[in-house]
Amino acid sequence: MGSRSEMSTRQTKSFGLGTVAFLLVLGACGSTTSDDATGATAAPTSATTTTTSATTTTTTASPSTDSSTTASPSSTTAPPAQTGNDSGLTFTVSDGWKAVSLGPGIKPVIAIDGSGSPAIAWLTEKIGDGFVAIAGASSGWETQLVKEGYFYGPIGLAYEPDGTPNVAIHDHQADTFEPNLGDLVRLYLDGDTWVEDIANDAGHDGWDTTIAIGSDGVVHAAGVDPSQFGGTDGVEYYRNDGSGWEITPIGSGPIVYQFNVGLAVDSNSNPGLTYYNDTDQDLIYASLSNGTWTLETVADEGDVGRYSSLAFDANDQPAITYYAKTGFLTGDIMFATKGDDGWTVETVGGLTEFRDQNARRNSSLAFDSQGRPNVVFSDVKGVWFAVREDSGWEVQQIVQGDLTLGQLVSLVLDADDRPHIALYEVTSSQPLDGTVAYLTTTE
Repeated sequence: MGSRSEMSTRQTKSFGLGTVAFLLVLGACGSTTSDDATGATAAPTSATTTTTSATTTTTTASPSTDSSTTASPSSTTAPPAQTGNDSGLTFTVSDGWKAVSLGPGIKPVIAIDGSGSPAIAWLTEKIGDGFVAIAGASSGWETQLVKEGYFYGPIGLAYEPDGTPNVAIHDHQADTFEPNLGDLVRLYLDGDTWVEDIANDAGHDGWDTTIAIGSDGVVHAAGVDPSQFGGTDGVEYYRNDGSGWEITPIGSGPIVYQFNVGLAVDSNSNPGLTYYNDTDQDLIYASLSNGTWTLETVADEGDVGRYSSLAFDANDQPAITYYAKTGFLTGDIMFATKGDDGWTVETVGGLTEFRDQNARRNSSLAFDSQGRPNVVFSDVKGVWFAVREDSGWEVQQIVQGDLTLGQLVSLVLDADDRPHIALYEVTSSQPLDGTVAYLTTTE
């Protein structure tokens, strides 16, 4: 990154909606394939803890410097929906599950909207033909075109307490890669207009973007200032309480993008972060208290901590799923929880066809109303759903891939503990393209 003095004030832009109705297509149901993997509980580990008081950069909104324009609804929309049996979905799903094609795109993320229904945002990364889109069950999966441009995923999706959707993306801000451009951008809906809120920061940062919103309405986001492009700050935390963005390096030091940043807020709207230390090949958990970030090493045996997903349980204790690499194509999905004696780690299930390349999130974690962790995870040929019972992990394969799956999954549970999952399958690798899918149970 460049000097903090290069920071400019927050920029806000607005633009109208482009919409296109997508038809719902159910995937064919196949036979159920079970995975009898069970979790072996390891002894609690002693966490390594470091504390840092990181430099905070503040960008404040100023009516005289914000550039706000409102455009007519866009005439350009996401590519047309596919219909009938040619929905674009080639995978089969297990009995008790159903799949819906949402159309072309990659790297989706799912959240529960203000009505309690699932909504999914996704993007394409094509130069000159990229877009961000969103669709929800509450609107019959009608797709809205949020923004066009040149972006990179994964992305984030969260809803404000009043039901306003927020999408967080990495925007290259040019049609080619420019090292001095590129920021984390929040897109939120104001009436029928999507407003662009740019978290201006020097350098080309905001990669591996994610977002969370607390019950107080404060927006939290996270991203990486990548060492690949000369960045030295690594993981950065973004906060916006309505008065502008505060951007804080949490003290990770230089890291590469690609391995995801986990972000969640507890019941008191306190944020937590997880990331992969690619130098030491360790999983790190970061917590914020009184303006200071504390870093803990959660797991450090082997190559562990890639693609982490973070959630807080009913007692506001952090829990994490992550990938532990064991071979060229093999690895395990691990589950870590923090207690009074440190971190306890279990194995959820194994993957045998995982392509460890490109930015992705190959597991996603959520707690149900009974306090049980629910996990979805994926490689190129399958998706598995797991629930932690008293006897151990119950794991079921719910998707069998035909085309290559995108190895990115996103899970959310509704008020009735029904799981809702977003994923995609790859239709082209150069450039990366695919078909976005929504998956849920039939009951």
